[in-house]
Amino acid sequence: MEIFSHPAIQALTAGLCSWLSVSLGAALIFTRRQFSRKAMDCFLGGAGGMMLAAAFFGLLQPAFELTAHLQHWAFVPVVTGLLLGAAFLLGLDRIMPHIHNVQDQPEGISTRWRRSILLVTAMALHHIPEGLAMGVGYGAAAAESVSAQGVTSLSAALVLTFSLMLQGVPEGLVVATALRAEDIPARKAFVFGSLSGLTAPLGALPGALAAEFTAALLPIALAFAAGAMIYVVVEEVIPEANASGNGNAATLACIAGLCLVMVISSLLE
Repeated sequence: MEIFSHPAIQALTAGLCSWLSVSLGAALIFTRRQFSRKAMDCFLGGAGGMMLAAAFFGLLQPAFELTAHLQHWAFVPVVTGLLLGAAFLLGLDRIMPHIHNVQDQPEGISTRWRRSILLVTAMALHHIPEGLAMGVGYGAAAAESVSAQGVTSLSAALVLTFSLMLQGVPEGLVVATALRAEDIPARKAFVFGSLSGLTAPLGALPGALAAEFTAALLPIALAFAAGAMIYVVVEEVIPEANASGNGNAATLACIAGLCLVMVISSLLE
C-alpha cells in the first residue's frame, strides 16, 4: 500500500524491527543465567564490526556519492556531518547518567539511580544513533533531490536495517546478561533488556522526517548518523569487548561482522 512507501513509515518499521531483534537477544537470558565472558566479548566485537561497516557502506559511502559534484571539496560536508554526529553523542554521553558493564563509576550527571538502570540507560544511549541512521537512510532514499540515486540510497537503507537488526541480537543478550549478573530476575532482565532497544524506533522517525525535509543537507545528515555510530563503537563497544583479556577473539569477531555486512551490501545491490 502507498502508506508503506512513505519514508517515515519505512523508518519506523525498520526501527521496530531493530527493537524486536534486541528483544529476541534479551529473551535468550531464559535459556541460561550466564554466558561465558569470551562469548560475550565476541558478540560485542561482532556487533561493533557490523556497526562500523553499516556506518561506512550505508551512510558515508552514499554521502560521498551525493557530494561528488563538489570534486576536491566533496569531503567538506561529509567531514562536517561526521564531526557533528560525534559531538552530539559526546554531549549525550556527558549528560545522560549511565554506566558501562566493565565500569565501576557511572558517567553523565550525578544520580542515585541503581546500577541496573544505569546499565539499561547506557544501551539505550547506544541505540539512538542506530535509529537516526535508519531514519536518515530512508529519508535520503525518498528525497526528490536524489531521485537519480534513489535505488542506491534505498539499498543503503536496507543494508543499515539488516545490519542493525543482526547486531541488535547480541546487544540485547549482553544487557540482559549484565542485569542477571546484578541478581535481577530473568523476567525483569528480559523486560529491561528489551526496553533498552526502544530508542531505535524513537530515533528513526525524526531521522526520516529531518532527512526528507532538508534534502540539501542530506550528505551532512548521513555523515552525522555515521559519526554518532562510530563514536559509540570506539568509545563503548570495542573497549568493552577488549576489557576482559579476550581481545584477539573479539577482534576476529569484529572483522567477521565487517565481512558479514559487506556480503549483505553486495547481495542488496
